[in-house]
Amino acid sequence: MEAALRAVLGEGAQVLGAVAAIGFVAAAYLFVTIDRHRADSPSKDDKQVGLKLVLFGLVLAGVHYAAGGVTGVLAYILGGAKGGSGPMRAAIPSIVVGGAVVFAVYKVLLPRTNAAVQRQAERFMLGLLGLEYSVLAILGIHGFLTALFLDYGWNAMSGSIAWTGVYGAIGFLAISRFGAISGWTMPARPAGPAPMQFPPQGPQGGNPPGGGFPPQGGSGYGPPGGGYPPQGGGYPPQGGSGYGPPGGGYPPQGGGGGYPPR
Repeated sequence: MEAALRAVLGEGAQVLGAVAAIGFVAAAYLFVTIDRHRADSPSKDDKQVGLKLVLFGLVLAGVHYAAGGVTGVLAYILGGAKGGSGPMRAAIPSIVVGGAVVFAVYKVLLPRTNAAVQRQAERFMLGLLGLEYSVLAILGIHGFLTALFLDYGWNAMSGSIAWTGVYGAIGFLAISRFGAISGWTMPARPAGPAPMQFPPQGPQGGNPPGGGFPPQGGSGYGPPGGGYPPQGGGYPPQGGSGYGPPGGGYPPQGGGGGYPPR
């Protein structure tokens, strides 16, 4: 039963690859034909766009074949390698054929085109590949959770894990490549808050400029000048030797020193 299921999945992947390749070329041709009517169309002067669409369609088919084979091998290993070596041998042709097609297109055929400069056809292929395989990976996750909650057993879960791993990896790589050639950028990280200082510091650290705390202009604790409050000598402000205003006695006098003036 399990071997038959893997065979059906393998054949389904191969059919899906052929359908996806043919459908991709047909849809991309139609889109390019319509897009060439724009004055600023990137493919308006590209005489090789049709050739590149066919080549990237072959890449799609090769990736489908190889992915189906790798998925079968991984599911066979995760399932405990049951049923002999038949499933392993059945998956090898798909891996070899798919890998050979992708290698021949990228290393032999595409370098003879202007694919390195005019990349619209590659964008089409990567967009379809990323979308298709990401959706298939989501289906694999759904199958794994269904098997887990309904207790279908490890064999069912191992197939879903293999499906999700292989198809998810291809979808991620395709989207990353698509974003790179399309010029996407990573979001900048927001700047962190400035470190708090307590108490507030001046240019040299520690307390504000001037010496002690609070700010000082002289040697004492009060305002510049010495004593407290502002002074010119003693306390309170003095102009002579006594306690009162300059001139001697108290209250102010204009003459010789008695009290009151005479």
